[in-house]
Amino acid sequence: MMQIISQQGRRFDFDVIVLGSGIAGLTYILELSASHPALRIALITKATVHDSNSYYAQGGIAAAYHPADSIAAHVADTLAAGDELCNLEAVEAIVAQGAESIDYLRMQGVPFDQDQEQQLLCGQEGGHSTRRIYHCGDKTGAVIVACLIKKLMTLNNVSIFEKHVGVNLITEKNAEHIEVIGAYIFSEESALIHSFFANVVVLATGGSGRVYRYTSNPDMATGDGLAMAYRAGAVVSGLEFYQFHPTVLYHPTVNNFLISEALRGEGAYLRLPGSLERFMVHYAPEAMELATRDIVARAIFSEIEKGDDGYVYLDIRHQKKSYLKKRFPVIYQTLLNLGLDLSQDLIPVVPAAHYQCGGVVSDPCGRTNLKRLYVIGEVACIGLHGANRLASNSLLEGLVMGRKAAVASVQDAQTPVVLHHALPDWDSTCVEDLRRASQIHVHWRGLRGEMTSYAGIIRTEAGLRDQLQLILTRKEMVEEYYWKHAISRDLIELRNIILVAELIVCAALQRHESRGGHFREDYPGKESA
Repeated sequence: MMQIISQQGRRFDFDVIVLGSGIAGLTYILELSASHPALRIALITKATVHDSNSYYAQGGIAAAYHPADSIAAHVADTLAAGDELCNLEAVEAIVAQGAESIDYLRMQGVPFDQDQEQQLLCGQEGGHSTRRIYHCGDKTGAVIVACLIKKLMTLNNVSIFEKHVGVNLITEKNAEHIEVIGAYIFSEESALIHSFFANVVVLATGGSGRVYRYTSNPDMATGDGLAMAYRAGAVVSGLEFYQFHPTVLYHPTVNNFLISEALRGEGAYLRLPGSLERFMVHYAPEAMELATRDIVARAIFSEIEKGDDGYVYLDIRHQKKSYLKKRFPVIYQTLLNLGLDLSQDLIPVVPAAHYQCGGVVSDPCGRTNLKRLYVIGEVACIGLHGANRLASNSLLEGLVMGRKAAVASVQDAQTPVVLHHALPDWDSTCVEDLRRASQIHVHWRGLRGEMTSYAGIIRTEAGLRDQLQLILTRKEMVEEYYWKHAISRDLIELRNIILVAELIVCAALQRHESRGGHFREDYPGKESA
């Protein structure tokens, strides 16, 4: 059953549009509003303002805050994790703000865990040479986001659009540059596509973990900002380096519950089913379970491939129940609800897509090659993570970039766009196809399974080339469908994730070496940086 419809919506005008309500987007808005409260800001979020990758961050935020720690040590650990591909200037720009960032969050009301003397507690995670992970139990991201949103709700210059999804950026092109002047935004409630125009567009849209079958990311992580920016002409880099978190719960009905790296920081072991051998001795005999994520994830993947169980075990039974319930309350209770007692049971885990180390190329202030377009947080690639992100550097990056971009974008936000053409509204006479849902589901399921098999933790040229052909075939079908039929959130996301998959595979094909989160079985060695 089909009928002709129009999806053209309203026109909105703002000084700044921010897509994404994680730590980067929220911090940007708070900082910009504090210094320039008259600027009109629109916050666009796919679900509710509380839903973001940041919200689900369990472990904490890395910072050289304790007097015994140092910025130099944090920089060194970041460079080591990044496997020689970090941008030193970017690393120093972010890491140097660690202590100030902790103080900033405390001023926003974030209640970091403290000891009896009211000194901040800090945890240990893989790749760190000392304890420097500041946390709020095992729900640090949720607590930080809640505090920032509480501040956000006091602002009068911010309009919040929940259940609105970015479709495409609106650009002006001339001989000198491409200028981003707004974005087309789909409203789930009305099914209309509105035209949002602004002096500055900020993408804080997070990563694209849903491109893989197993991921720690929430459903909204479909690479929307990356895809929108790339289609508009933004430069992207480092997309072959997708970080897989070593320990996501293996369960028949729950497939994206993260078991924080902080458990290994507090002494958890990785064991094989059956023999219960601590197998990390064969992969990282010195660091063991606290090796960097790329090493641990590949070790787990390799052991799973050798056996028939499909998982390995995480074991922290040697810690007291009272300690585990206090230190990891969310993990403890979630597992208990599933019939697993963290203090008594072995926890089955598998690696899963976790963090996009590459992204849209920008400087630490979020500036891109497109005028008036800023990217901050996981969607950005500033060179902080290199080939592999150091644990808990992500919240720090989002916070620092949000604050820096707020300063850097002020002039653009206050300078009206000079138009050379009429502002284009969405032109959307199309056909509504009620059969679409099942077709999109089939494409989603197929793509995610293929990416996991051919472009996941271990890759080969033959597999990547086969995957690219599968992607291009899907892309042609979806693009043809997209331009003729009514647009919905699931179709927008499918189109975006197919493009992201293409970019990941093409980048992986071009890198003839193994480094960080990119492992080529046919090129296991490392070229010179």
